[in-house]
Amino acid sequence: SSTCAVVPKGQELPKEELDRLEIEGVEDESVKILRDLLPRATSEKFAIAWQWRVGDLVVWDNRSTMHAATGYDQERHIREMWRTSIYPDSVSSHL
Repeated sequence: SSTCAVVPKGQELPKEELDRLEIEGVEDESVKILRDLLPRATSEKFAIAWQWRVGDLVVWDNRSTMHAATGYDQERHIREMWRTSIYPDSVSSHL
């Protein structure tokens, strides 16, 4: 389990509740929604298993994609990952 709760946009969880979820390892009841959806969301209909070839580049949006790495032979292959963040003008002008 991880510290997680499904809340309406803009709503905050009190610090005490976050502590309870994280320190005590309690899972918020709202997480059941995610657990119930997981089998469907990760079914073959909605999943891709990438077969890597030399020169491949894969890009995804972390905000709207569930992704997971699978095992690979680290003795034979190098794993190289780069991150790119694209900010709207209103955000980037304040950086």
